[in-house]
Amino acid sequence: MTGTIRVPANLQGPTGFGQGGWTACRLAQQMGFPATVAIRAPIPLETDLMVVAPEDPERSTLDPWRLLAPDGTAVLEGRAWDPDCPDTAPVSVAEAEAAGGRFPLTEEQHPVPFCFSCGVQPDSMGVRSGPLGDGRYATPWTVPARADDGNGTADPALVWAALDCTAAVFAGNEGGFRLSVTAQLAVEILEPVAVGDTYALVAWPGNWTNNGTGGWDGRKRGAASMAFDGNGRCVARSTSFWVALD
Repeated sequence: MTGTIRVPANLQGPTGFGQGGWTACRLAQQMGFPATVAIRAPIPLETDLMVVAPEDPERSTLDPWRLLAPDGTAVLEGRAWDPDCPDTAPVSVAEAEAAGGRFPLTEEQHPVPFCFSCGVQPDSMGVRSGPLGDGRYATPWTVPARADDGNGTADPALVWAALDCTAAVFAGNEGGFRLSVTAQLAVEILEPVAVGDTYALVAWPGNWTNNGTGGWDGRKRGAASMAFDGNGRCVARSTSFWVALD
């Protein structure tokens, strides 16, 4: 064991469980190098989860770092990652605001209404993307004071959470609603993300093609998401993989 991670109750994603992007970032931070993180089981709240490094760190692309529940269940697995996030054309904050106004779910339909990132409660970060009209989804994100890492910039775990939820709404709704969960996530933060600034978050299939459609392949789907500042500069980007529950 190399350390522990504890997800506070106010950082839930699915009701009663931890938010995947936030927790994945915390594991990647303990690994100390760029990582892609697989979510293997629901993430317990208010529980000391054990970070276990592989016996041979040189094989970390093969043998994962693991985040274990007290009963030994592997909750997350992280492996070394050579950042290879796809790109997309910049989206302005105004365009993102218009798309966010087309968020496709009602409060009653929202599958994770208490998620601290994309949920419908007043203190949510409001990461609720909607269709741009070109196959992509977008939302504005004003970085809240609660994200401050003490230096006026956002805690990386909040950036991971925001990009995770941006992709989640896209994956679960583009082409029709389908209940799905994050299976794998990797995030690259390129520039400091400033508290109080508003960014345009955008999601699309990324490198996932599924015979050119970008849609579901059975229960599997890929996605990517990016954060653009007010000048159209990418400050963070991600690639992710999703699994449908139906």
